[in-house]
Amino acid sequence: MDINLDAEQALLGCILKKGNLIKETTLDEKHFADASHKILFKTLRKIEQKSEPIDTVSIITTIGQDSIVRLGGKQYLSKLINSVSSFEPFKTYEKYIFESYKIRVARQITEAGVRDSESISHIIKDLSDLELENNDVDYDHKESLQKLYEKIDNQEIGLSGIDTGFRELNRFLDGFQKKDLIISAARPSVGKTAKALNHAIHHCAKGGVTALFSLEMGEESLNKRMISTIGNIDGHKMKNPKQFFNEQDWADFSDALGFLSNMNLNIYDKSGQTIPYIRSKVSKLRRKYPDEDILVIIDYLQLIRPAKRYESKNVEIGDYSRSLKGVAKDMNVPVILLSQLSRGVESRQDKRPMMSDIRDSGSIEQDADVIEFLYRDDYYNKIKTENIIEVIIAKQRNGSIGTIELAFIKEHNKFVDLDYRRDH
Repeated sequence: MDINLDAEQALLGCILKKGNLIKETTLDEKHFADASHKILFKTLRKIEQKSEPIDTVSIITTIGQDSIVRLGGKQYLSKLINSVSSFEPFKTYEKYIFESYKIRVARQITEAGVRDSESISHIIKDLSDLELENNDVDYDHKESLQKLYEKIDNQEIGLSGIDTGFRELNRFLDGFQKKDLIISAARPSVGKTAKALNHAIHHCAKGGVTALFSLEMGEESLNKRMISTIGNIDGHKMKNPKQFFNEQDWADFSDALGFLSNMNLNIYDKSGQTIPYIRSKVSKLRRKYPDEDILVIIDYLQLIRPAKRYESKNVEIGDYSRSLKGVAKDMNVPVILLSQLSRGVESRQDKRPMMSDIRDSGSIEQDADVIEFLYRDDYYNKIKTENIIEVIIAKQRNGSIGTIELAFIKEHNKFVDLDYRRDH
């Protein structure tokens, strides 16, 4: 039911009878369906902001004699007050009003149509913000410390975060930490997408859930890459299997396809993805898998579509990084956000990236919990190398910084620990 007048009347009656209750609700006038209730609630908010008592006199003084008559006069206010026998269901009335508002919002989205994506994005953001407000609970310091003690006491031996799939990276990060925004930046074709896919494969193989937002590559291309990685199949052969596959390749392909099909991997590859779209999909997964470890990967930052106009690209990117940090925190997930680097790195003698090289950096340095750069010497120096890639941990809010090395088997789009490469 998209209009719940009984709940609106009951909630207003509670506030009229006990004015301080207005301080306990996060609702706003727009969340009411009835026009008279909107006006009355707006009036109650005005009185609250002036720190005046809520009663019939203050309401009539604030709203005016003519307006109160149009609402039904003193008799209607008395009717609202007398309809309430208990304050106990106050939060329930608030919930009913919010649920009705959500239904109306869903109808708005339907009526707005796919062409008006900006309106839809604003509606979704408004709904998400209110959802968070209504799920908020009062902070209890002692209870928080008790939960921290219990969490530490019950923690099992091993990583505190999600396994990255690489021993040295785990040693630095202790796994990808929930609530962290992790920036992974590199120049084009260095291997940032391949590395992200390796993380996705490893996490899903261990029973986890992965959400992969691909703003550049389509689902088919991503699946081909992952089959190449899982099956150790040359990526060039994957372009035309009928032409290049031998008998062993077909066997490896079949095994890899079966392995990949059993993974809880969710790929979102539509173009023009916005922050509200990403948030809504992660939120849906979190509701579907409330107790599972979810890894979120976004490829990549500079291709996210703005849901509104910004004064500059830096401000826009800064808004994205803050919003995605919010997604990580609110949904209790690590968010790996891939990013391009500016061409400025090319002009230096030492071409290892620095934080200032992140393209349109905005406030990324401030918002990110971890910033890593990928660097391959053979990308710049045309010499025979062992395809070693440096993972430079340039920032870690709760840990050390430094550099580790991984082997990049480019033909398989595969990253491995160096000792693994030597042993195989």
